[in-house]
Amino acid sequence: MRGSFFGGVHPVTRKELTRRKHLTQLDRPPEQVAIPLRMSAGEESVPLVKPGDLVEVGQPIAGPGPGGAAVHASVSGRVSAIREQPHPWGGQSVAVVIRNDGQDTPWSGRPEPVILEEVTLDLLLDRVREAGVVGMGGGAVPTVQKLEQAAGKVDTVIINGAECEPYVTADHRLLLERSDQILQVTQVLARCLGAHRAVVVTEGDKLNAAEVIERRLRKRGGKVELRTLRTRYPLGGEKQIIQTVTGREVPLGKAAWEEKCLVLNVATVFAIQEALVKGKALTHRAVTVTGGAVVRPRNLWVPIGTPLRVLLESAGGLRERPELILTGGPMMGVAQEDLEAPVVKNTNCVVCLTQEERRRAGPEGVCIRCGKCVAACPMHLAPMFIARALRQREWRQLDRLHVEDCISCGCCSYICPAQIPLVDLVRQAAKHVGKGVDSYGA
Repeated sequence: MRGSFFGGVHPVTRKELTRRKHLTQLDRPPEQVAIPLRMSAGEESVPLVKPGDLVEVGQPIAGPGPGGAAVHASVSGRVSAIREQPHPWGGQSVAVVIRNDGQDTPWSGRPEPVILEEVTLDLLLDRVREAGVVGMGGGAVPTVQKLEQAAGKVDTVIINGAECEPYVTADHRLLLERSDQILQVTQVLARCLGAHRAVVVTEGDKLNAAEVIERRLRKRGGKVELRTLRTRYPLGGEKQIIQTVTGREVPLGKAAWEEKCLVLNVATVFAIQEALVKGKALTHRAVTVTGGAVVRPRNLWVPIGTPLRVLLESAGGLRERPELILTGGPMMGVAQEDLEAPVVKNTNCVVCLTQEERRRAGPEGVCIRCGKCVAACPMHLAPMFIARALRQREWRQLDRLHVEDCISCGCCSYICPAQIPLVDLVRQAAKHVGKGVDSYGA
């Protein structure tokens, strides 16, 4: 049905901590940055520099691996090492460590700015590829891949500003403070891709952003639409936002472009604008630093590769020991144990939760077969049956439950009255699908 998607939940948003905080620079630039070679959904990038080399802001320091994206220096200075570092996605990753000279010297080889009205599809693809732009809302898929797939095949471009995760307001601030740039390049994208419709989407809890965009649209003219949708998680998911805006349901196993839609996060669109208009590579991004344990929650504009520790220092540090530190929101975020892990291209938030904020209703109970997890799942799955099949090692049954379609949104765990960690169990189950019954000794 147009204007809706199946399932979803309504978690407390807790965005009041930072929704009115402007994007600001770090109080003190990082002394060094560690820029991981694992920065996109593809394979690791290949280093182009070595220890001892001098680099400038925006200079390529790693070329794209297969299916990956280029990586650029976010500060100027000297490469001090190429070594294993903690990675915010988990585990370790090779990173290029740059000692910051504090000068922020721009790379002399930066591409020349272009006139947006003269941008062609080929030029758009070249600039996005060279700038190393990836999906900055979470997926980290190289954006040039999505544009190549969509060119000439889509009729609708959707700019995703829903930002439905609790606590996170980085995209909200971009909509408020960079709306002109976002709208400029939205029109360019629609024209170059051959789409006749371009829609900027935000949620009803961001009415000030919607008002700003509406004023800009009246002033600028053009054919970009604004849709303000009822707040519901996970509206920001690609398939959910497509169904809500267009009424089209992307079938399981199909991509958005196969339903003639392209969805890009607002931060990604702003990065494309910077690449076209200023010749800038993706070296900085907006990050919300928030949570009850943070002294001064803020929205920061930070160099990629900055340690999470530095972000917390610029937010006044911690008022108490956090129960949990996450990158991303509390529904889909990744727990962080080492604050030396750096900001990467899809890091939109660092949230430090107190014991009170994380408190659960009680210990895990017994499933009462209420069906709430089924009603909440936006992918039409049955999480309680998946969890039971996993725990009872019923592998053939597991193969029939479409576990691979889970988007790990966490709605099932959030809504479960028995406090069963359903999303974790479904993730575990996904590792067992399609491997055959003998693999598990059943």
